[in-house]
Amino acid sequence: MPLHRFARHLTARYRLPAGEWKDVMKSIRSFNACHYIAAAVLVAGYFWASVPVGLESSAAGGEAAGSKPRAGQLKCGAAETVITRVKDRPEVYADLYARAMVLEQGPRRMAIVTADMGTFSYAYSDVLVDAIHKATGIEKQYILTCASQTHNAPGVDGRQMSATSKTWLAGEMARLVKRASENVRPATLRVSRAPAQIGYNRRLLRNGQVHMAPNPEGAVVPWVDVLSAYDEEGKRIGTMFSHAAHPVIVHGSVDATGPDFPGYAIEHLRKLLAPKGEADGIFMFTQACCGNINGYPLRGGIAACDAAGLSLAHSVTEALDKEHEISPGAVRSRSMTLSLPLQDPPSLKECQEVLAREPDNVRYQELLRMAQSGKRPVLPFPMHAIAIGDDVCILTFKGEMFAEYQLFAEKVSPFKHTFVLIHVNGIGPYVATEKAYALGNRGGYEAWGFMTSRPPYMPFHRDSEKMIHDGIVQLLGALKRGE
Repeated sequence: MPLHRFARHLTARYRLPAGEWKDVMKSIRSFNACHYIAAAVLVAGYFWASVPVGLESSAAGGEAAGSKPRAGQLKCGAAETVITRVKDRPEVYADLYARAMVLEQGPRRMAIVTADMGTFSYAYSDVLVDAIHKATGIEKQYILTCASQTHNAPGVDGRQMSATSKTWLAGEMARLVKRASENVRPATLRVSRAPAQIGYNRRLLRNGQVHMAPNPEGAVVPWVDVLSAYDEEGKRIGTMFSHAAHPVIVHGSVDATGPDFPGYAIEHLRKLLAPKGEADGIFMFTQACCGNINGYPLRGGIAACDAAGLSLAHSVTEALDKEHEISPGAVRSRSMTLSLPLQDPPSLKECQEVLAREPDNVRYQELLRMAQSGKRPVLPFPMHAIAIGDDVCILTFKGEMFAEYQLFAEKVSPFKHTFVLIHVNGIGPYVATEKAYALGNRGGYEAWGFMTSRPPYMPFHRDSEKMIHDGIVQLLGALKRGE
């Protein structure tokens, strides 16, 4: 389908005002001007065959509006707030937001909290979770803080919040979740999935070396997962959508602060749903396993980012059109921490030779200590999962997981629908695959360069992939069985 016809289709499909297809076309053409293949992704996302989710619908059987909720009835509340004041640079191309959705089932509540931020460190994530817990009483294991990883905000590439901003943001996010928690009302949940791809695998093997470049044959997660809550009148309370792609389309093209494609996706969602009277409620983005996926085109600029947001928004609306109501049930969680081995450090001799030439080399000082210990070093690797009834599971990681891990979880999960989120309650290292680690120092940024340039100074061992696979199976199985 030519792009002008696709733009007209969007306009007609969502009953936009006459002539607005030209604005849609302008956005797509701007995207095309950066890289034509990115526009092809936009169209491909529309035509791609649906990814089956195998969900069952069930009647909620709610009380009449205004009546007293039944004991244990699911309730939900959501809220959002602007957090742009945490910016570390003066220019802003779009506001940063924090958003919260609180689910309550009987005595238990859980909170999903998103933020248009680069990342949150382990230590600062603990501060956020503590503040939310104190403000709301929600148990800490049921609080999920999720940074989008926009590369135009503090938390990446050495960009940092000020101490004042950190204090303010912790308080603001606690107030946000409290507001959502105080406004819960009887609700039903619906879940769905639609084809989506706004990025490419960014690891291209060329001449035996991995380069950061688009790899059309590499793994991606070609869908968007959607979880929505509706009140007894059928009005949307909130919608969470998750897709795997680094928000790096604006990154490097301008220095201004902004949310990258997640922000534009939410803006376009409201525009697309407004003609149908469905723009109300809170829309929030969560990052899936994007460790080896970049939003496309990298450094493409604001117009390209806007077009990518439009593509993702369209996929979300397609998912909303085929939502399935899920059976109500208890909210429960399970956690597991693995001890993942690192690769062997260089020999004592090599470490000593390097330090003889570079006595202040911090990396080799640490590697020498590893070599002298005679023990293979390990790194704690936490995994956490929350089930919502018997149908839905949210599996979370702190690390930057490769797409292959989400594809594996999708294959083995005993739940009908499994969300896989990363950067939850902290940011850990990249987690590559056995094949990537086997390349050693030719394995590229994620499998070698990142972890050798900072503690622990060595990547994970190739056995880590199987250990994580086994852990996922064990964790989700125990959660499903209620163990």
